[in-house]
Amino acid sequence: MNTLIQQRHVWRAERKLQLTIDERADSQPRYALQLREPALSPTSSLGSGAVPLIGPLIVLTRAQPVEIELVNRSTQPTAIHWHGIELESYYDGVAGWTGTTQQTTPAVNPGQSFVVSMAPPRAGTFIYHTHWHDQAQLENGIYGPLIVLPAEQKFDPASDKTFLFSLGVFEPIGELLLINGHPQPAPLRLVTGRKYRFRLINISPNNEGMRASLRKAGVPVQWRIIAKDGTDLPPAPAGIQTAEFRITVGETYDFEFEASAPQELALEVYLPGPKLHATQGLVFAPSPPSN
Repeated sequence: MNTLIQQRHVWRAERKLQLTIDERADSQPRYALQLREPALSPTSSLGSGAVPLIGPLIVLTRAQPVEIELVNRSTQPTAIHWHGIELESYYDGVAGWTGTTQQTTPAVNPGQSFVVSMAPPRAGTFIYHTHWHDQAQLENGIYGPLIVLPAEQKFDPASDKTFLFSLGVFEPIGELLLINGHPQPAPLRLVTGRKYRFRLINISPNNEGMRASLRKAGVPVQWRIIAKDGTDLPPAPAGIQTAEFRITVGETYDFEFEASAPQELALEVYLPGPKLHATQGLVFAPSPPSN
């Protein structure tokens, strides 16, 4: 009987990923994160650090066992926390913490690596970010969006859009509010008649809540809230609401939106204290006919 119990608890990862943290000398952003899945190809990449001040999107599947090797090639120790996902404390990314007397979560020191084992218990929108209590790491790109999909669903980048709000330091200007790692992101071109899922995330180091809205000619539009902090909400007419709300540090919101006609919208984010502002343009147009 004991043998059968042990066999049931043997860990076998169905996917293995590698998240590498590099450090740039005398340049911005200071850190660059890259995600690879070696089983696909020795040189294949699921994302890169080319986008300023943000790590690559990680997409996992609910209940699928996965190992993520954290490789620290920077000059500073760090730790990666998987925000909002219920994990065994050893893998949760809070260095120096322990759930048992046998294991204490280590820091990932320069030149070292640490393998995180997880099987995400629920689908939703989450975040991974440094938990080294170093604001310079959080303002230099050691964070990124994390999506967990239901087992039967595949990720569709054409209709599933993530907008991560953060702060970054750009000399000589100083601190700026960012959307997906950019202080001035390029307009996003979308298609009329297509239902989009907008995933909004706040991972700024500032405890003051941001004010976010989706506007047309300065007036908030209507959208449907479908999830909050990685939990789907029950469908209801009350889900339709004005696209204007407050999002605090560590919160995630999922909204559904569809444009029935060509139009230009602005996803606006404002941080009241330091009076920082950023805008992401959304341009909706008919889909070109297929050949």
